[in-house]
Formats: sequence, structure tokens, C-alpha cells
Amino acid sequence: MRLREQSILALAGLVLGGLSLAGSPITLREALETARANHPDAEMARARVAEAEARYEAARAANLPQLDGKVSYMQTTSPMQAFGSILNQGTFDNTIDFNDPGQVDGLTAGLEARYRLYSGGVRGARINSARSMQQAGESQLAATESGLEDAVVSAYFGVRQADEIVRSLEAAVKVLEENLRVSRIREESGELIRTERLNLEVELAGRRRELLAHQHQAKLARFQLAFLMGMPPATPVELVDQDPSIEAIDAPPMLSIENRPELQAARSAAEAAAEGVNAAQSERMPTVDAFASWQYDKGWRRDGDGDSWTAGLVMNLPIFDGSSRRSQVAAAKARQRAARENVRKMELNLQIELEEARLGHELALAQKEVALQQLSQAEEAASLSRERFAAGTLLSTELIGVETRLTEARVQLTLATAQERSALAHLRRVAGYPILD
Repeated sequence: MRLREQSILALAGLVLGGLSLAGSPITLREALETARANHPDAEMARARVAEAEARYEAARAANLPQLDGKVSYMQTTSPMQAFGSILNQGTFDNTIDFNDPGQVDGLTAGLEARYRLYSGGVRGARINSARSMQQAGESQLAATESGLEDAVVSAYFGVRQADEIVRSLEAAVKVLEENLRVSRIREESGELIRTERLNLEVELAGRRRELLAHQHQAKLARFQLAFLMGMPPATPVELVDQDPSIEAIDAPPMLSIENRPELQAARSAAEAAAEGVNAAQSERMPTVDAFASWQYDKGWRRDGDGDSWTAGLVMNLPIFDGSSRRSQVAAAKARQRAARENVRKMELNLQIELEEARLGHELALAQKEVALQQLSQAEEAASLSRERFAAGTLLSTELIGVETRLTEARVQLTLATAQERSALAHLRRVAGYPILD
């Protein structure tokens, strides 16, 4: 992804950030886009990509000729420097005393061009190495964004999960309050002993305490999501009630590690290390440079001027360097071996991660199915038990147990649903696919 596209994403993130600050509910897709644009990890990765691109352009510049200009002015009484200026200005005559030519001034302007005709392969190897490092940086940026998205998904579902638990507990509190109201009526009519009513009051107090704890947990979950989106933790974050992004998470087309940006980054780094070996070995080869220069000289004390040019070729041949280059080659080969082993280690780790993600999603699917059955049974049991309690054929302790199991079933389904969606998103990431297409 080029910097221009990244800038557009950053602008979109700022807009979305403004929406969130205003309290507008966001979707999972918007949370992911905002995190990619705003989070410091993503911005640092983009900066590293920009640095790698600059290094690549610098390496390519070695293929171009170098041109320098210079301008200087001097005055001197040094015989050697003065005599050279006199010759360059074309004002020599036989009356000049070589030992004491007097005070001479001179303005010198010139251009010098250089071009390496043959580098022994060093130049090409360095360009290839820089290009591989640029590709590694781009892959690492993709890996950073992918890991960030995975964390955002977990935080996003953490918020939804916390909200669902709060709603379940609120519903449980309302039911207990209604049951308590019925119990008081029955107690006043003599149909229910005081202990039964007290049991309900104790259970209601416990549920309210549990509700407060989960409301606090929901706030903390929002803080985490705001942080991942690159916003201050206290930023109010609200989620849309019906988020189409959640159902848009599909199973990956193929389970493979070949699309993982981490692996691509490691392979690009290994290619750069191999080119580093080529560059170090090429340092033993001779180099051939072409050069040309033009110079203009002007003096006011002797009122003269002149210009000249120089051109030629030079070859440098390394003969003995005290084994310096041999040591550099050995170091480059060691870095290459380490880079290769890093690729092999990365492949093994990613294979394990992919298999764990696959098994994790299978388990989440099975748990969700069980939770659905459990909730259906708990709802039916609760409905029957409430009727029996109202009719006076069920004790409050028994009703409390039924209502507790219903609340637990709702919470378990909420957890299982969030876990299944989160596990599927994680499976897509470890298979090398974006969480949302």
C-alpha cells in the first residue's frame, strides 16, 4: 500500500474518530478502519516503510552520474598558489618573479562529473537488497495492521459481550423484582411465609451487585477499544445495535500460511541477506570510474581569465586489506544463515498457529450450538416455574435456581456467540486473509 493510500485511510480514520467522539455508534468495519489509520503501531510501521523506500531510492541513485559544482575566491602571496592562478588566468609573462610573484587573487568556478562504469556487482546487489528490505517493510506493515485488527475484533466483541451480559442481568433483575412483588402480595394474603420472600430479596441484591460489576467491566472494555482505535481511553464509544459487519465475517477460502505477511516479510529479509552476501563478495572486484571536470578562473589584480577541462578513467583494484573483506563476507553469510532459519522457524510457528485457530473455531461453533439448546431449555423451564410460583406450587428457592440458570444460559449464549465470531475472525487472519473483505 502506498503512502498516498495510507494518507487517505488516515483521513478516513480522523473522520470516523470525530464521529465516535460525538457519540455516533460505530460498526466493526469502522472500528477496524479507524484503528489502521490512528493507532501508533500502524503509524510507526508506515514510517519504517517510508524509510525503506528512501533507502531503496538512495541505492538506485548509485546508477546515475554524480555532478558537483564549486565556487571559490582567494587571495594569496604564496609563490606556488599564485603561480598556478597566474597560469590558469592566462596572464603569465617573463617579468614575473617566480620566488615573489606578488599578491594574486582568483575566482574559481567549476563542474565535476563522475560515473562508475563497473562496480564488480556491488551496486546491483545493494539495489536488490534495498528493494527486498522495502518489500519486507511493506509486509511488516501488513502484519502490524493484521495483528492490530485481531486485537480490535477481540475488543469489539468484548464490548458487545459486556453489553449483552449487562442486558441479561438487567432482565434478570426485572424478573426478580416482579417475582418479589408477587411474593409480597402472597405473603400479605398468608399464602407465603416470610422466609420465601427474604430469599428473593437476597437473590435480588446479589443480582444487582453482579450487575454493577459488569457495568464497570463494560466501561473498561470501551476504554480498551478506544485505545486500539488510537483515541484517548475516556472517549465515549458506542456500537450499533445491528452490525452487518459481524455477519460479513466469512470462513477463509483456503487454510494456508502462504498469504501471511509475517512470512513474506521474513522471506524478503532473507533475500536481502543473500544480496548482502553478493555485495560483500563483490567488494573484492575492481571498479572503473569515468570522470570529467571543467574549470573557469578569473583574477582582478592581474586582469586575466581562462578555462580548462579534464577527463579520464580510473580503475581501483583491491590487492590486500588485511582480511577485512573476507571477514565482511563471513559476517554476511552468517546473517544469511540466521535469516534462513528465521524463515523456517516462522513457517513452523505459523503452521501451529493456523491449526490452533482452526480447532479453536470448531470448538467455538460446537459451544454455540450447545448454548442455544441450553437457552431454549432454560426459557421453557423458567416460564413453567413462574406459573407454578404464581400459583403457589413452587418454592422461592426453586424459582431462584430456575431464574439463575436462565440468566446463566443467556450469558453463556452471549459468550459463545461472541467467541465464535471472534474465533472466525482470528482464523481468517492466521490464514492470511483480511478480517472483512
